[in-house]
Amino acid sequence: MSNVHAGIDHDAAEQAVQTFRFKAPETYERRKAIVKLVANERGQTSVHCLGQGGENNLHFHAGVDITWMVLKGRARFYGPENDAVRGEFGPHEGLLIPAGAKYWFESCGTDDLELLQIKHFHNGRGKDKRIDAAARDWDMKAGASHFEAQKA
Repeated sequence: MSNVHAGIDHDAAEQAVQTFRFKAPETYERRKAIVKLVANERGQTSVHCLGQGGENNLHFHAGVDITWMVLKGRARFYGPENDAVRGEFGPHEGLLIPAGAKYWFESCGTDDLELLQIKHFHNGRGKDKRIDAAARDWDMKAGASHFEAQKA
């Protein structure tokens, strides 16, 4: 019996299953740490860990929709019009930012912020382009430390 149904190669899909275990870095030297959890050609999931001063600048993504959900702390997301607040979110709350929508965010609570980021690529992984809509007030080299999650 074939393991292909309606054009789906189930064997290939089973081989592509990924597992992970998230643990926030105990320390990080930069404004924030990004822990990459899993990725494939259609999407990528990471956790952004921010201390105070870990905000970013107004920007947008040309080829990816991004879902953000707060895991720990509080985040305030802004839009482009006079820094209009899109929302303030606590644990298990968040928003979807479609490709092309300008935004920036900051930690606004007393605890460090952990944000789950789920990217949905329009044209495949690596085709996303982040475009600054406002000048950065920080050096990209000092912007974020990258970590890999443990494979479960």
